[in-house]
Amino acid sequence: MRAMLGVAIAVFLCLAPSVFSQSNDINSQNRTIEVVVSEKAQAEPDIAEVTIGCLTYGQTQDQAYQANLAIADKVIKALLDAGVPKTQIETDSIELSETSGYDVNDQPPAVRKTRQFKAHQSWHVRVAASDAQKIIDLAVQAGANGVEDVSWDVADADALEAKARSAAMERARTTAAEIARSAGGKLGNLLYASNVVNGLMGLLAGRQLQTTEASVSGGGGGLVTPTFTLKLFPKKVEKQATIRAIFALD
Repeated sequence: MRAMLGVAIAVFLCLAPSVFSQSNDINSQNRTIEVVVSEKAQAEPDIAEVTIGCLTYGQTQDQAYQANLAIADKVIKALLDAGVPKTQIETDSIELSETSGYDVNDQPPAVRKTRQFKAHQSWHVRVAASDAQKIIDLAVQAGANGVEDVSWDVADADALEAKARSAAMERARTTAAEIARSAGGKLGNLLYASNVVNGLMGLLAGRQLQTTEASVSGGGGGLVTPTFTLKLFPKKVEKQATIRAIFALD
């Protein structure tokens, strides 16, 4: 078995140069111009992916858990009542554990006694970008005490990626034509083109959450009236494409 494995590795190493390298022979009969260019395309987001959560404490494990379930019930109900489909709500994380000293060291003894355990839940909610601010406000009013992330996306990511690729290809052709002219020739036919964005560069999706500082005031048992409201500033979604192209030099 070891002998067979050694042979397989040897064959692989022998083949590696031809598999992983793409070199072009340069000679008087094969004059080419090779360019590698990147371009980006941007669009206003039409989808927001919001991660919200709630963290509760209790003197016992059951107290922390039940307090968390009570808030979770209100948060989910608020989202459903606002018209968010169940299919767009996903449990992102859930945790029930004993509180570490780091969490309560700065609290007075009376508070530490009531915070022996903690429970945490978070949900990933996908909504229209225009509804993100409203959904966060409703979740917080229902008891969510964590807004953990907001990212922005477009419904048709393929179209935006195609736009980036098209722009990269056009720039590749323009760049190659400039090089050909500077070399005293002219650009010939496209011989080879490769979209290396997925393999090497990756696609970039913008994400940003900006808020104003806010405080709340009020008493009694009802919802408090916020002094300020959340302000989201959606960032444009960006996709990047990198094209490697080889043209003939006439």
